[in-house]
Parts: sequence; structure tokens; C-alpha cells
Amino acid sequence: MHQAAVFLSMLAAGFFTSLLAASFCWAVLEARRRAAEAGAAGVLLNGSQLSTIRLWAALLERFSQADALRQLIRQAGVSWTAGRTTLLMLFGAASVGLFLLQMGLFPAWLRWTLAMAAGAAPVLYLRAARARRFRLFAEQFPEALDSLSRALRAGYPLAHAIDLLALEQPEPLAAEMRRTRDEWKLGVPWDQALDNLSARIPLPEVAMFCAAVKLQNRHGGRLNDVLARLSETMREHSALEGEVRSVTAHSRLTGAVLTALPLLIALLLFWVNPEQMAILLRRPEGRTMLAGSAAAVLAAHVVIRWMTRIRM
Repeated sequence: MHQAAVFLSMLAAGFFTSLLAASFCWAVLEARRRAAEAGAAGVLLNGSQLSTIRLWAALLERFSQADALRQLIRQAGVSWTAGRTTLLMLFGAASVGLFLLQMGLFPAWLRWTLAMAAGAAPVLYLRAARARRFRLFAEQFPEALDSLSRALRAGYPLAHAIDLLALEQPEPLAAEMRRTRDEWKLGVPWDQALDNLSARIPLPEVAMFCAAVKLQNRHGGRLNDVLARLSETMREHSALEGEVRSVTAHSRLTGAVLTALPLLIALLLFWVNPEQMAILLRRPEGRTMLAGSAAAVLAAHVVIRWMTRIRM
């Protein structure tokens, strides 16, 4: 009976994997076909679609979280869709949950926790990619404001100055400026295009830049001087953040070492005396102790990171 259950579970996992692979192949072909047919206006003004699979897209439209996920993907700067991300989440959770169920090493609550963590891995990756992209954008933005200020001082209109940023600045700043320029060329007012930029890059520096440009469009004024002062303020703020990171580096390193040390000790003990340490995996009391230790180490790591985090 147990062998039959194992066989059926493996068959179901293989069928699900094959179905997912076929869905991905069909989705890639469908995305290429639609990309060839779609125009630039639809892509810019309507945003990316939820999924290339119509049935899956119709299902995702019923959930309000799909728009938040699509916004996260757009901010992360990856070529994913919400449908692909949700399929990866389901496949990761199902495969890890099935593997842990067949292993039978951990209690049920820990298996559910690990399966949910595997399902949340794509979202965690997107959040990390978004944070990295925002950090790179913030580093590039003061230099871009200086270039924009010099272009305005030389007599260029705002549209041509943003064209220069889209051509000369590195990614991801050039891509965002290029998108803002293209939206304006497609008939979107400057205020709306700047609001879209502020929504895609929700940084205080970008919000101040958009507010300054919109204020200048309405009431006039020397925008180049405002942008120059804003760039100088951003550099001072970046220098202050660097000092704060250097002060808290020791605490963050201590937290990382204290988190990795129990894992390294456990691996060393398994290598030195595997028979004795295997008792923790064979007996339910040992598995419970391992699960409690892992949860305590993870909680301590989260607390240390929270204590060393300083909001500017």
C-alpha cells in the first residue's frame, strides 16, 4: 500500500512537471507572437499582461493581489509575468512539499512551513531584485540630475534633456527615463508621465524631482537651480547613509556569524560522527529539537537585523 502511494505521488509529480513545462513552452511562443503583433503604445500605456495563458490570466484577474504582483515585477525590472510567477510559486511549494512528505524527516508543521517558504521564494527574489534596482537607481540619480541641470542651463527644453538622460545614462535610470519620454511622445501629459515614473520608482528623491518639474511647468521658475540643489542634497543624504551603514556593519556581521555558526557546527558533527547525530533524524524528539533550534536561530537573526536597521 505504501509503495502504491509513493508510485501515485511520483506519477502525479511527473505529470504536473510535464504540464508545467508544456505550459511554459506554449506561453513563450504565445508571448513572442503577441509581442510581434502588439504596438508600443499598448505596452506603455496598458502595462504588461497578467499571463500569456488566457485561462490562467482570467483566473488571476479575480484576485486583487495580481495587480500588486504585476507592479512588483515591473519595479524589479525582470521580464516575468504574474502568471509565470504564480506558476513558479505553486510548482515550488508542491515539489518541496512532496519531497519532504516522502522523506518523512520533519514534523508536519515544519513541512508546511518549508513548502510555503519554497512557494514564496519567487516573490522574495523579486523583492530583492527590486531593492537592488532601487538602490542602483538612487546612486545614479544625483549625476543624472546634474546632467539634466546642465542641459537646461544650456537652453535645451525638458523633453530633449530627458532624451539625453535616456541615451547617456546607464541602466536602470536610462530605461525609466526612456519610458517617461515615450509616454510623453504617445500623448500622455507631462504631469501624468511623471506620476507614472514616481509610481514605478517610489523613492523620495524621485518624488521630489517630479514635484519640482510639475511645479515649474505650472508656474515657471529656474528649474536648473532647483535640480542642482536637489542633487547636492541627495549626495549629502547618501554620504550620511554610508556612515550609518559603516557604524552598523559590525552588528550585521555579528548577526550573520551567529546565524551561520549553528549550521556549520551541525554539519561538522554530522561529518565527524554521523551515526550519533543521525539519532536526531530518526527519533521524533530529535526532529522536534532540530525544528525548534532552526526556528530559534531564524528568529534571532530576524531580531538582530531589525535592531540594526536604521531608517533615514
